[in-house]
Amino acid sequence: MSDSLTELLVIVVLAAVFLLAIAWWRVRVGRAGWPAWICYQIARVHRLCFVSVQQVGECSIPERGPAIIVANHTSPVDPVLIWTRHFVNFRRPHLRVIGYLTAREYFELPGFVNWVCRAMECIPVDRNGRDMQSVRSALERLKQGRLLGLFPEGRLNEETPSEQLLVGDTGIAWLALKAAVPVIPIFIENAPRSPSMVWVFFRRSRVRLIYGQPLDLSAWQGKRTSPELLAEVTDHIMGSLARLGGIRYSPHPRPPAQSA
Repeated sequence: MSDSLTELLVIVVLAAVFLLAIAWWRVRVGRAGWPAWICYQIARVHRLCFVSVQQVGECSIPERGPAIIVANHTSPVDPVLIWTRHFVNFRRPHLRVIGYLTAREYFELPGFVNWVCRAMECIPVDRNGRDMQSVRSALERLKQGRLLGLFPEGRLNEETPSEQLLVGDTGIAWLALKAAVPVIPIFIENAPRSPSMVWVFFRRSRVRLIYGQPLDLSAWQGKRTSPELLAEVTDHIMGSLARLGGIRYSPHPRPPAQSA
């Protein structure tokens, strides 16, 4: 066999390997991109070394299309726990980024934390609850057919993590009704907790992820938006989440009924 023919065969084989590698990458990563792929590999190592996760119920995160993922919030590790096996029931497993509404101060930190926030398409939000730009960004993300992650309690529940959910922010109801997308509750049980926002990632723990089916909000669709309506929808979402975990939830206070 001549040298030129050998070189041609080598080039063909290398090209085939390259094309197969691209095909594998597209199937596994999809539109997530290489920064999310790196984050996923880090999450895999973290899970192998520190966290044992048991899944209860069928994961209903969709393979395609928009959805809002809601969960209780007791640990900074919560987003990692939800994401590491989000594709378990996909027909063709691939990464989908769950973009979380995240406190703006994390975007202002230098280095790795800032990079992760951007790689995972997090949406910065002010803690004062009046940041409409973040709400518009979240709505636009859903309109683009992507996944949005929310912790409706608004902060870490350090007071009653195993007994009662904190009051939910009604912004979740506004987004769910406005976008008209599936709302999927996931209860995180026994997530690692620590006073340190760093060392909590290195605590060994046995976590349970309890999956609920997408919530039916059709009874509230098309109605005039009001504080009472948003409170009612929020309580429905939070009550469903509480029932998954077998804990309590106190609904928003309602104004007293006026006598005739």
